[in-house]
Amino acid sequence: MAAALLFAGLVSGTALAFPLFILSPLPIAIAALGFGTLSGAAAAAVASALIGFAIGHLAGGLYFILFAAPVAWAAHLVGLSRPDDTAPGGRQWFPLDVVLMRVSLAVAAAVVVTGFLLGYDPEALITQTLGVLKSWLAQSEGMTPTDAEMEPLVRFNIGLMPFTSASLTLGILVLATWLGARIAKMSGLLTREWTPLWTVVLPQPAALFFGLAFVVSLLPGVPGQIAGAVAGAMGFAFALTGFGLLHAVLLGKAARPLLLFLVYAVSFIFLLPLGIMAVVGLADTALQFRARRFAARHGIS
Repeated sequence: MAAALLFAGLVSGTALAFPLFILSPLPIAIAALGFGTLSGAAAAAVASALIGFAIGHLAGGLYFILFAAPVAWAAHLVGLSRPDDTAPGGRQWFPLDVVLMRVSLAVAAAVVVTGFLLGYDPEALITQTLGVLKSWLAQSEGMTPTDAEMEPLVRFNIGLMPFTSASLTLGILVLATWLGARIAKMSGLLTREWTPLWTVVLPQPAALFFGLAFVVSLLPGVPGQIAGAVAGAMGFAFALTGFGLLHAVLLGKAARPLLLFLVYAVSFIFLLPLGIMAVVGLADTALQFRARRFAARHGIS
């Protein structure tokens, strides 16, 4: 119910609407990480059903596809383990690098399904966006740009929608899972050992997935759009690991908190740092710097 209420806050249009929307998968993550997979699945189903009842069946279905089911599944993967006498605590936990990779691919699939359900049509969106911009700019004084002047920028941004949608969705899910684990840990409900998020390094096959998806995303039409969603999700995952490498490099430095704060603050405002961090994350996966340095660490981060 809490997840549904947070998601419904988006409809209010207030300043807190978007932050509440971002946090909407958090109760599902807490339920799954603190009380088990069945609790997480039940929370996902209830939240989606309530949204469908309050807002509309399509909204409930899309919330389930994009957020509820993926975050419950991510929490399930995080909680997977098996007995192992040689591992710390006597249990071997499902690797977090594989969790991040699988969730990234699941997000890409969810974005593609959502696009098909909504009838994603770039040309129609471009026409609609130009119409809205012209109406808005006509209300202001001064010269109004022509369609020919606005279209390249609008077309560029619409074309990036599969990429940006997958990136944003993955970011929301990773944040919810991490916060949910933090809350479960503070409540004494988290059974998995805790390690910092910045120690996670994507497996090398992820670089191949990203490279192939990026190349195919340059193609026009549906194949390029599907590949764009995959590249967007995987690219954001690599950006996260790029930030992780920065954490590792600054480990032990007195200015570490300030420098990390500045980097994250700039990344929230501009997109360029995210692209740089994605490249850094790719290089880290290829060189396996942190995988060698922190190979002995286990647990959730």
